[in-house]
Amino acid sequence: MKSSLLVFLSFWMLTNSSFAKISHLLVTSIGEGIVELDKTKSEKVISSSSFLPHGVSLHVKPQSGIETLAAGYQFRFGASTSFQCLDESLELFSGSLFIRSRNINNKIDINGPEISLRVSGSGSSLIQVEPNGGLKCVGLLGSLKLSAGNQTMVLLPGELVFTDLKTESFSEKVTVDLENLLETSFLISGFLNSASFESALKNVANLQKDAIGKTYNASVGSANSLSNFEVISRSTQDSSNENGISFLKKEDYVLPSESPLDELLGRSPQTLKHTPKPAIHPSSDQHSGNAAIHRPFPSRLLRGN
Repeated sequence: MKSSLLVFLSFWMLTNSSFAKISHLLVTSIGEGIVELDKTKSEKVISSSSFLPHGVSLHVKPQSGIETLAAGYQFRFGASTSFQCLDESLELFSGSLFIRSRNINNKIDINGPEISLRVSGSGSSLIQVEPNGGLKCVGLLGSLKLSAGNQTMVLLPGELVFTDLKTESFSEKVTVDLENLLETSFLISGFLNSASFESALKNVANLQKDAIGKTYNASVGSANSLSNFEVISRSTQDSSNENGISFLKKEDYVLPSESPLDELLGRSPQTLKHTPKPAIHPSSDQHSGNAAIHRPFPSRLLRGN
């Protein structure tokens, strides 16, 4: 039974990728799951192991969540998320989603209430609808490419951007604490993750902490106007703009006073004194023009033994 299901999924993902149609197979349903809403607003429960219908309004119930698989994709939809599936895009009316693209050639349009966003490349991101109708995006793994209007940017792990509705572009990037995000986000920690994915998330969070070397004293709030977004500070020393909205100052890595080589070695580099090479005694095959020089066999050298 399990093998036949795997064969079916492989055939389905192959045929879907060939026709560039994104069909969502519901694989996980938490809480009350997801319902289909018809024109009369009556609810029809969608069961696991079935495909989400296209062109109809779908709603994830409060305190619930779902996970879907598509050709080259993994999606998670958070509580109270309303959306609609189309052939090559998602209409996201409210709520939030997790998207994981496994193919660098993938591309999908996420259409929010007030702006459309194209997501391409390979990686993972969280996307949320904001009160102003725009979208908030946080990079988790890989390097997804985001396009809005005439602007295209690459979103790396730990980077957060908002869409600017006035210019149909993106805000400046803000760095968020990945370690805290991974622990508190339901779309990440509320679902069962593979060991490799869990390990990759922890590794990138640790790398971020080592690279930036700071403690984050702010959490990112919502976008409430056309182009401004809020950063809620836990410190009274953060700067504020004229509207009283606090912004997180990104503290980049600062080069130390000593040279990079000093920092890498933990000491000043030392110059080795030149020593004369030992004489090579001719061997019995010197008459052929080759000296018998003992070198490690290349395959052993590569293996380190």
